[in-house]
Amino acid sequence: MARVFAPIRSLTAFSRGAPPALLASASAVTFLFGATPFLIPEVADRFGVGRGTAGWLSMIQVGAFAVTTVVIPRLLQPRPWIFRLSLVVLMSANVAAAFVPDFSWLLLTRMFSGTATGALTWLAWAAAMDSRQSLMTMSAIGPMAALVGAPVVGLLIGFGDRVVFLAAAVVAVPVLFLRLPRFAPRPKPGERSRSRSNRVLLGALFLLTCAGAGLFVYLTVVAVDVIGISPFAASIGFSLNAAAGFVGARLAGTHSRPGLWLATIGPAAFLTVVGGSAIWFYLGLVWWGFAFWMGVPGVLEMLAARSLRPDERAGDAQGLMAFGRSLGPGLGGVFVDGGAFAGLAVAAGVGLTLSGLIVVGVQEGREALPPTDVRTVEG
Repeated sequence: MARVFAPIRSLTAFSRGAPPALLASASAVTFLFGATPFLIPEVADRFGVGRGTAGWLSMIQVGAFAVTTVVIPRLLQPRPWIFRLSLVVLMSANVAAAFVPDFSWLLLTRMFSGTATGALTWLAWAAAMDSRQSLMTMSAIGPMAALVGAPVVGLLIGFGDRVVFLAAAVVAVPVLFLRLPRFAPRPKPGERSRSRSNRVLLGALFLLTCAGAGLFVYLTVVAVDVIGISPFAASIGFSLNAAAGFVGARLAGTHSRPGLWLATIGPAAFLTVVGGSAIWFYLGLVWWGFAFWMGVPGVLEMLAARSLRPDERAGDAQGLMAFGRSLGPGLGGVFVDGGAFAGLAVAAGVGLTLSGLIVVGVQEGREALPPTDVRTVEG
């Protein structure tokens, strides 16, 4: 378990642009969500449900996450007590998930887990939106935590899903003891921009994650059932994805065309399935992680540029992306239960590419007509 805590121990040295407590909470959230592709087959076996049905654990968890990140910025100001309470709920929900007697109770624990992770993510990204350095640091912490967490989950899953749920609870424990920053006052709810292009960008982020999650959460199933490699070998692919994502997040500030990078994810996702070998599986995941994090921070910057309340817009972005991650596994599960993995790869690839092209269109439109007032502009 020592490797699980490596991201947390290294946060002080890594985070010049964002508070260690918020980065540590983001690491714990990443560990939990990164475990989902490994949990689905094990949960299906434990409760005797189909693997597509087991994907509901992701849908419920991410759905609750999405609702929380959209609603909470409109009701509350960022406060330390929200952070502490969310951590306690997260740990409790993960411990409960290891001992519930049936699948419906497991879904209930995932709802509480999603609510807690939504609040933690809102606090982290709200703080990160204050500066470009913080934004890039926060973007990089997720891939870094996933890089360490994926092989750990790949090993732990051999002992069953209960052990992984308990590990997700344990990872959050040290975060309780880290010092929190002071949250700056925010504009009152209701003071917000009217940028229509921001709404289009939010739609693009929804499509990006919906199409991506529809395939991504089933990639362990693809690796084992289609390609014929072990769950641990599959975890190497997820580690490579995270490593490439970390590099992409650190380089995201060196370019100004995020949409072009996002558009290239589609072919990479397609190759993870139809390539038919571990090599293409790994290569597809590497480019997926790199291009995703080369693009997403730039889209978040585009949102903040035309928002009076960047923290609320950060919540909207995380919420819409989470709604996509929630809906995607349900749609992907239809393909998986029917054994139509190639069809799933095509659908996911098209959706991912289209999302990037939408961002390209918005950026070109903005360059042609820059705003004059963030409160009233409709550009």
